[in-house]
Order: sequence, then C-alpha cells, then structure tokens
Amino acid sequence: MYKLLITNNLHKMSDQYFKGEAIFSAGGVLLDKENNKVLLIYKEKINEWLLPKGRMEDGETIEQTAEREIFEETGYKNKYEKLLSVQVRPDINDSSKTKVIFWFACILTNKEKTENTQDVGENFTGKWVSLEEALQLLKWENDKKLVTLSMNSKK
Repeated sequence: MYKLLITNNLHKMSDQYFKGEAIFSAGGVLLDKENNKVLLIYKEKINEWLLPKGRMEDGETIEQTAEREIFEETGYKNKYEKLLSVQVRPDINDSSKTKVIFWFACILTNKEKTENTQDVGENFTGKWVSLEEALQLLKWENDKKLVTLSMNSKK
C-alpha cells in the first residue's frame, strides 16, 4: 500500500501540459495603483463581470500574452508585475482539452485609453472599481481572490 501511495503521488507531481495538446492562456488583474482601482470587463452576452484574458499566440511569452490580451480587451497599456496563479481546468468549448491559464498582477502604464482594440466579436465594457466593488461584481471566487491578492500585495 505504501508503494502505491508513492507511485500515485509521483504521478500527480508529473502532470505536464504541452502546447497543441493543451490550450495556454493568460490574463490579469489590471491595477491603477495611484487611484487604488482595478479594471473589470463586462461581457454583455453572458451578463458577467470578468478579468481580461485570452489565448497565447505563436512566438509570445506567457507574460506578453497577458499584456496583449489585457490591452486588446481594455484599451489600456500595461506591464505585468508578478505571477499570481496558474489555473488548470477543462476547456469550456472543448472538454477533451485542458486549459492552462496564467494569471498576473499587471500595472497600468498609460492612463490614456486606446479605442477599437478589441477583436471582432468581442464587445467588452470596462469599469475602474474599488476592491469592495470588484468583490461584489465578480461572480467567481477565484477571480475575487486574484483581485484581493493584487490589491493587497506590496510587490
């Protein structure tokens, strides 16, 4: 029995996800540290407040993916600050695939919003909110934890 436990634990520790077999995605909590606000995006199609994220493109690092996706979905230039979490779950659109999502704390680098940055079919509305309001608007506990970690961290 002891050998079985060791074998099971070793197997658990060796899960690997390969590009092409798994979907790599990145996103983040966009912070305006000067005003102590976080940017949430609203997806009207599902009536839900979310954190920006999206799929990794060829030639990108995972950090570049987070920065690009946040910019595309919000219109704000940003820079990743630190990794907060890695989430692994079945893909919503194809349950035979695993989705690996890297979540970052990102800081606002330019307060001027660039218009028309969203991909075709995306219709997000952004809103700068306090921590308290973010916790009320966000549906998912993991998103709430990411925002809390970002807002309360010193770096």
